[in-house]
Amino acid sequence: MNMRVTGGAAWLGLIIAVAIPALEIVGIYQIAQKIGWGWTLLWLIGAIWAGTTLIRAQHSDLPARVKQSLARGEAPFGEVWASGRRLLAGVLLILPGAGSDIIALLLLLWPTSRVASNIPPPPPPPPGTRREAGDIIEGEFRRED
Repeated sequence: MNMRVTGGAAWLGLIIAVAIPALEIVGIYQIAQKIGWGWTLLWLIGAIWAGTTLIRAQHSDLPARVKQSLARGEAPFGEVWASGRRLLAGVLLILPGAGSDIIALLLLLWPTSRVASNIPPPPPPPPGTRREAGDIIEGEFRRED
């Protein structure tokens, strides 16, 4: 199966791949002209540090949050979704430029569905619904057709 991108889609991808970094460079230059090169470098280094810290935190916190979600009897999709947003925000903070930093901040400020709608978390499952260790019956079976 040959999946070549031809025609307008290839040119559009090339234009986007060149235009976005060029716009970010022009933006950095204009910001540096307004606030000075020292403050601009401080902002870029701070953004890279914040992005790296955010990625490291997501890497170490996600497994524990997924386990807690599963222990409460909830699907871990919300935790994975929120972690993915924060991970993408960290990557965007590492990329130099005001546009990527603004998108990263929007991703970080995006409220979760439970917070946005003020829905309390579901109650824990009743004690009898979870399987206890003594409920497992060990044995062998044989299929008879």
